Order: sequence, then structure tokens, then C-alpha cells
Amino acid sequence: MPDLLIRNIEPQLKRQIEARARKHRQSLSAEAKSLIRRGLSVSKPEKGFGTWLFSSVEEKDRGDDLVFEVPGEIGPPPDFK
Repeated sequence: MPDLLIRNIEPQLKRQIEARARKHRQSLSAEAKSLIRRGLSVSKPEKGFGTWLFSSVEEKDRGDDLVFEVPGEIGPPPDFK
């Protein structure tokens, strides 16, 4: 079986994994593998955060605050020469 070496792991993170391993009565390697499996099994959310946030506001409560209207005609751009 192939090996995986993780270098320069923060001491606090290593202590947390060691504590979890003791709690679950398994080796440090077994606990690390379990955490990696769990992390990889989490599915990607179907919606992005902005889409979720927008959909959390009911349509009747959505305003047109972000619609910018320029009154009158728009003149030519300035000449910076």
C-alpha cells in the first residue's frame, strides 16, 4: 500500500488528531485516514453562497436597491489629453 507523508504539520493540529485517536481508541494513522475519508466524502454544495443568500429573501421583500439609473442623457466621455 502506498504511504503519505505530511510535513510541517502545526503542533496544535497534531495534538488534536492525537486526542481524537485516543478518544476513538485507534492509531494516529487510522484517525488521520478516517478524517481524510470524511473530508473527501462531503459533497460540494449545489448552490454558491451568494445564490443561497439571494434565495433566502422572499421575492416580495427584494427591492431594486441595486438598480442604478442615470437621469438624463449620458454625455461623451471626458478627454484626458
